[in-house]
Amino acid sequence: MNRPPPFDPGAVGVYLHVPFCRTVCGYCDFFRLKSAEGVPSWFVEALSAEAGLYAETPRVRADSVYLGGGTPSLLGGPDLLRLLGRLGEAFDVMRGAEVTLEANPEDVTEEAVEAWKAAGVTRLSLGVQSFDPEVLAALDRAAPPEACLKALDAAAGAFAHLSVDLMTGVPGQNPASHLADLDVLSRFPLDHVSVYSLDLHPKTKLRSDVVKGLKRLPSEDEAADLYASTHRHLTGHGFEHYEISNYARPGGRSRHNLRYWLGGDYIGLGPSAWGRFRGHLMGNPRSAPAWREAVSAGRHPYETIERLTPERVLEDRLIFGLRTSDGVDWNVVEEVSQVQGHRAEERVAPLLSAEYGEVEDGRFRLTPTGFALSSEIIAYLLPDGFGGRKVN
Repeated sequence: MNRPPPFDPGAVGVYLHVPFCRTVCGYCDFFRLKSAEGVPSWFVEALSAEAGLYAETPRVRADSVYLGGGTPSLLGGPDLLRLLGRLGEAFDVMRGAEVTLEANPEDVTEEAVEAWKAAGVTRLSLGVQSFDPEVLAALDRAAPPEACLKALDAAAGAFAHLSVDLMTGVPGQNPASHLADLDVLSRFPLDHVSVYSLDLHPKTKLRSDVVKGLKRLPSEDEAADLYASTHRHLTGHGFEHYEISNYARPGGRSRHNLRYWLGGDYIGLGPSAWGRFRGHLMGNPRSAPAWREAVSAGRHPYETIERLTPERVLEDRLIFGLRTSDGVDWNVVEEVSQVQGHRAEERVAPLLSAEYGEVEDGRFRLTPTGFALSSEIIAYLLPDGFGGRKVN
């Protein structure tokens, strides 16, 4: 059964990558630049100029804006106001648009909160990661537990939507400390919680420490227990497990991120940002000078552009749709299975019998147990890759 998307299909989301950080976390693989002075004015102007490259008549409509990083909370109130104002000149930012700002706890003060609200932010995503000092130290996070609590106090009730990020599978973490983190969150008026399992990326400090034996990751069984306990705790406190790593109260789902998972169009601005727009994927360079040079010359800075073939679109619908609790239309499973030379019913049967998935109302979705094995399940459904892309 086809369901309407939770966003305007005639509009786009706009992602702005603000790569500047005061300190570099040991686990982070995003493109970032260390800057003790915050976000330089030239970057705000260049980001505004890149937005202007998408200006059309009539303007492209946007129903979500997401400032990520990096540390976009380093933007001062005047810079953020100017940036969002310029964005509104380039795009038709719709009334009621979701405007998300990622923030580090050490940047959240009552004054900053008021400035962000005045600039138009409607949703704050706070990167806490943990309240356990040992876990924070393993991640090289700058904000101690007391700063995280102070930030939550300042942000509570200030925004229409408030989200917090936590991490699991971190050296030094155990189920008791993680449940203590979740218990702390229950004291605040959150409508969204993201709980990400740690990925060890090449060339990061944390991976190097683990390889050298300086830090030990939880075992696979311990990581599975952390995932299961997260699901039990948050669903028991009124949150819906609506995506592999995301939980929301009614009305709290992230519209912008759902656009990624459900195949909507979005435009990426800033170095390393990606977009999916009018049948193409576009990727900007992971280089601030290369990005800035192109924008200054009045050119779109993306260095990668790929046409989305029907096969790729179908594959993405399966891969990203199965990340969500709504799953995918059964006809998507049938089409993918047909290309693979299988009957959909036979292919899916083992997943149903193992209670990794279920079929209901014409849709196939993963269960919470299946969520924990999503990579393996998708590789099973797409064993030879599809549309030219190998699935790991």
